[in-house]
Amino acid sequence: MLVKDVIISALNILARTDLSEALSEGGIPEGEGGETVETLLYCFNAVEDELARRYVPLSAKEELRSYSGKFKYSDFSHSPVKIKRVLVGGKEADYEQTPQYIAVNADTVTIEYEYAPSKKTLDGTSDFKTEVGERLMALGMAAEYCLINGEIEASELWEKKYRERIDEVQRALPSGGNIPPRRWV
Repeated sequence: MLVKDVIISALNILARTDLSEALSEGGIPEGEGGETVETLLYCFNAVEDELARRYVPLSAKEELRSYSGKFKYSDFSHSPVKIKRVLVGGKEADYEQTPQYIAVNADTVTIEYEYAPSKKTLDGTSDFKTEVGERLMALGMAAEYCLINGEIEASELWEKKYRERIDEVQRALPSGGNIPPRRWV
């Protein structure tokens, strides 16, 4: 899912077809239009991060090597949020988690973890593949954009649709997704 395509969908939701058409044709709007696209890019990153951390976790599995037995988070391909399990030779291993690294009594480990997505640019690609659709992202972006611009009623409308779509996506996940902390209205 391309960031640019999601922004175009959000622009269409916000009834800014003038900007969505310009972006579709390869141009980047200037002035107020450029600020709108930049704000929506900020919203994209916020929504992608929220979805990954709270509702639809992004998972990775990678093999790491360290002769000290300390596996720094900075050496991971992604920014880990939650370590799911550590394997040594295909078997689960005990590990100690510190703020900077994971300590394991082994040189080579396979670590399964959930991660936070990196910040995207306009020509980037979302870390989500099929589990989260373009429509869900665009609804969240529209809600966030309206809130930023002080359009409270519109923000509440899009937020409601966004939350409904999150519930649909979570029901379709094999694991049932994450149950987030209680939302205060």
